[in-house]
Amino acid sequence: MDLSRRGFLAGSAGAATLLGLSACTSVHSNSGTTDATVKASGSTGAKSSLGPQTGQLTFAFWGGSTGETAGFNYVKQKFEAANPGAKITLKVVPYDGFFAGIDRGIQAGNAPDIFRVDYTTMGKYSSAGALMDLTQYFSSSDIDAFLPALWDAIKYQNIPFGVPHQTDCTAIVYDKDAFASAGITSVPDSLANAWSWDEFSQVATKLRSALPASKFPFAYDWTKAGAYRWLSFLYQAGGSLLTPDLKKSALPSAAGTKALDFTKSFFTNKWVPASNTIKGAKYSDEFFLGKTVPMTFIGDFLVPEIADPKSGYKGNWGVTFMPKDTAAATDLGGNAIVANKATKNPDLAAAFLKFIVSEDSMKYFCEQAIELPTLKSLASSSLSYATAPDAVKVFAQQATTLSQTITTETSVPAFSKINTLLQDQLELAFNGQATAKTLQAIADGVNTSIGS
Repeated sequence: MDLSRRGFLAGSAGAATLLGLSACTSVHSNSGTTDATVKASGSTGAKSSLGPQTGQLTFAFWGGSTGETAGFNYVKQKFEAANPGAKITLKVVPYDGFFAGIDRGIQAGNAPDIFRVDYTTMGKYSSAGALMDLTQYFSSSDIDAFLPALWDAIKYQNIPFGVPHQTDCTAIVYDKDAFASAGITSVPDSLANAWSWDEFSQVATKLRSALPASKFPFAYDWTKAGAYRWLSFLYQAGGSLLTPDLKKSALPSAAGTKALDFTKSFFTNKWVPASNTIKGAKYSDEFFLGKTVPMTFIGDFLVPEIADPKSGYKGNWGVTFMPKDTAAATDLGGNAIVANKATKNPDLAAAFLKFIVSEDSMKYFCEQAIELPTLKSLASSSLSYATAPDAVKVFAQQATTLSQTITTETSVPAFSKINTLLQDQLELAFNGQATAKTLQAIADGVNTSIGS
């Protein structure tokens, strides 16, 4: 299988504000400007060859799929074998409350040495000075091994505060038999022929007509912290969240109005369940697994759940591409791995971070967890995915629709605040708040968040 993503991104920015800890500077400085208030802790790559390390570390991550757990256990065992005297304690924590626990730990001085963080949240920790500066541990050749945009996504004020471990994005999973029953005889088999918004609307209308009132054409993955995935429609419509200099909101705009009106129509047309709002209790995969919908938008990390022979989807399913308007777009998903600045074993922590993004470790993790790699060498090679390799091929192609604008805007330091704002305002919009009022409220909130 060819999972080449050579076209994947050209570059981006990264980072943050948080916690009641110290916060600093502007969003603008995050894009690599030279007026940084954060100074690198050493010269680039000065300690890039560490040699065997000893000591103990705790690595906390939220409980994901069986494949993710297998991937992290593989890394632990390999690292400990390569570093006699080193011990890594894995701490699996539920996603709900994960970051609240990290915040409390940082404030109390007992946070884990290493933890997992998504790219859209990482900035709140790096901008607050809570993470270890990795400048001296990565040489220029080390850095050049990563896809540029994903390396940029872990930087704050041009300083790396973590490693880009993997990425993922959203595409569509659908029930082939339900589509046939609704008279839908073909689906896009390439990005080039992805549905337009009008074509997607026609598909939804056909499904609506064929389904009973208790079922709905599709569900979208914008629940809770996934609210930022609404931005895919904004980018597809040709809009953006921020101005090019990242100093203020680019909303309201014609593209914003078009995107919000289109997504509000999902509810007025009864294309999605009424409870598939931002603050609903069910996620999009749950609607699909429960057969409330025959089509859903999900991230590739959920493919193992759908494909599980015992608890997965009971039916003939396939994967296709996100719809497009003036452009194609998806969301920046995935996670970095970072070290607590207060760790008592910084060299050991850095050695573990480098090991977890080594080619062998990343390849095994991505193949087991059905996620996409961040190393150029793996992104341009064939991986032996443990589950549904043909489905992953679609997600890998969809990932090429991540533009520099998307990665830059969704990794600015204030993005965690912006995502909370999106949750509140989109929930109101999907429950009847006027489009113009919603976009203005988002713009005002974004400007406050980034300090413009």
